[in-house]
Amino acid sequence: MPATVRLVLSGVVANVAAGTLFAWSLVAQDVAAGVGISRGTAATVFATAIVVFTATLLGVGRAQRWCGPRRLLYVAAGVGGAGLLLAATATAPLALWAGVALLFGTANGLGYGVAIGLTARVPEHRGAVTGLVVTAYAAGPVLLGLVAPRALRAFGWRPCLACLALLVTALLAVAARLAPVEGAPPRARGAAAGCIPRRPVALLWLVFAGGAAPALALFAHAVPVARDRGLSAPAAGLAVTALATGNLIGRLVAGWASDRTGRLPALAAALATAAVSIVGLAGPTSPLIVLAGFLGTGLGYGAVSSLVPAATADQVGAGAFPTAYGRIFTGWGCAGLLAPVAGEFVLRLQDGHPAFLGLAVAPLIPAAAALLLLIERGSRAAGTRP
Repeated sequence: MPATVRLVLSGVVANVAAGTLFAWSLVAQDVAAGVGISRGTAATVFATAIVVFTATLLGVGRAQRWCGPRRLLYVAAGVGGAGLLLAATATAPLALWAGVALLFGTANGLGYGVAIGLTARVPEHRGAVTGLVVTAYAAGPVLLGLVAPRALRAFGWRPCLACLALLVTALLAVAARLAPVEGAPPRARGAAAGCIPRRPVALLWLVFAGGAAPALALFAHAVPVARDRGLSAPAAGLAVTALATGNLIGRLVAGWASDRTGRLPALAAALATAAVSIVGLAGPTSPLIVLAGFLGTGLGYGAVSSLVPAATADQVGAGAFPTAYGRIFTGWGCAGLLAPVAGEFVLRLQDGHPAFLGLAVAPLIPAAAALLLLIERGSRAAGTRP
């Protein structure tokens, strides 16, 4: 099997496994009842897992240079499987926190960090490859959503979590087998750690945080927003599907398109799509426009999720990518924690005044400004080349 194909397959398989974390809502209610915690506490377990995920990603760059991708994925397989098995046998909240938030959150950071780092090693068609790998992360919850409800009714949440533990362990082990063994040589380790340009990392942090925030807020409050905009309960469910579908399509198509148009112009299109979609949700509207707004917001978010890692690899190179992207990804982590809270505030404001939904565009403004500075930086660099 060609080396490039192995890299891509390893990243795809690892992300399918890691992405199952985002299917937590499918089982959260049953787990809460079984362990004796509130729904709010179950949601906090997931939020803590996101924090652990983001923090782990910060250290993946250094760990990958010393241990190599294969060893890290084997560690992720063991830690992730153990965490889900612990959660499946939990009789007290502490075991649930340890299993899902700590262990499975750590496995997520390792699996996703290695998977996205492998894409930086593919210089040709980098956008398409990155898009495919990050789409796999979003595909995990979609695939579970097709089978989990029936499985939960038939077998209960404990056997289902145990089966998921085995599946996650197997997938991450397969990804490890496909991944390269070696870490970077000592000289490359020092170069990767010491040559990360701060300005593009800071600018891409703003692009990621601001570009992801509107969709993350909408993901958290999709049904209330849809109902407030006049959709029936079935149509509100369709709006959630449109948001998730847009996310998947945006991840896959944006990366492919950016190989032809350029990474930064594609990011500009993604931010513009998100802005137009949010404005459409805030204005006088019809059900069709509301659904289009959900779809467009998902498209913009998916595109940003695919393009930021590819743009990071373009800016810093493959050697520095894992460390640089770990720092940039904290922008997504901040947006994931703050955007739902801000979205709740906007929902209260817009009660009877839908135009206030337009406030969700605000994070896109610093993201667009940062992107303009990146484009200007690229233009200056191109102008100085002989």
